[in-house]
Amino acid sequence: MKARRLEWLGMALAAAVVTLLVLTTFKSDRHVYPLYDFEIFWKAGRRLLAGKSPYRVRGFVSPLPLAVLFAPIALLPRLSAWFIYVLATLGLLLKAARRTAGWALLSFPVLFTFFVGQVDLPLALAAAVLGPLAFPLLLAKPQIAFVTIPWFLRHASWRRLALGIAAALAMLLLCFWLRPNWLAEWRAAEPTVTDYSEHDSNLYRFVPDAARTAALWIVTPVVLAAGIWLKERRDSWALLHLFDPITNVYSAAVLAEWIGPLEMALSWAAFLMVGAYVHHGAPMFVVALAILARGRWRRSTAPEPASPPEPLAPPVGG
Repeated sequence: MKARRLEWLGMALAAAVVTLLVLTTFKSDRHVYPLYDFEIFWKAGRRLLAGKSPYRVRGFVSPLPLAVLFAPIALLPRLSAWFIYVLATLGLLLKAARRTAGWALLSFPVLFTFFVGQVDLPLALAAAVLGPLAFPLLLAKPQIAFVTIPWFLRHASWRRLALGIAAALAMLLLCFWLRPNWLAEWRAAEPTVTDYSEHDSNLYRFVPDAARTAALWIVTPVVLAAGIWLKERRDSWALLHLFDPITNVYSAAVLAEWIGPLEMALSWAAFLMVGAYVHHGAPMFVVALAILARGRWRRSTAPEPASPPEPLAPPVGG
């Protein structure tokens, strides 16, 4: 009980510090606006409902499944839709992270996700809660699928995998029925690899642009195999996040389940290291590295399982 009270006290102090950081840094960047990304997705959903191309919305460069997912709440006014998005995401966060949800909520990637209305966090949490049944949702953002799907390929039941794949195929069929040429529209709107690399916030941050393509071809198959093989979902997702081809300052939110006080503090340190300027990425890979290190430390310090009792010797003459 005392440890729990100390944790609540620490969380309250952290909340006060984070509130101060938010007030002094988020407003200092005139190029970042509240609900910036959410408004793009919401407008894309509205255009899809009107039978028009969502790729005419400035800034919408995502696969069509994202516009399909936003279409239902696009029937509502923007702020009402955002309120539902926040409630749903908070519900998923509480279910997936449980006791550590407060620390995750105070971390920079998670708070910034709510601030701009990005979808990395709710998609990852949906995968954590639903497993392979979330596959059709993950089509909305391939970089989240890259992190989350491989582990399920080995550890989920064949039945759930089959259902997830069938649901994903149904989503694709719906997209082609709505917009038969959506793939061409998406490819025409999608930024180049160089554009994406400007926002790198994982270990590819250290790879020069000239060597990036070669590094992707070499590293990607290795980390995907490791992500499938690793026993713990935490380790698989953290490793794959470190080598996700496309990341941004909020991308570490996919690891929200395992963010504790250390990762929360490191995320803000990474944000401040780049002068609280979000447009060129940040060394947010420290979050995943800390999660991996803590997991390894816990395994190394865990007590050995008790040995089974020795079988009783058979009675003499038995």
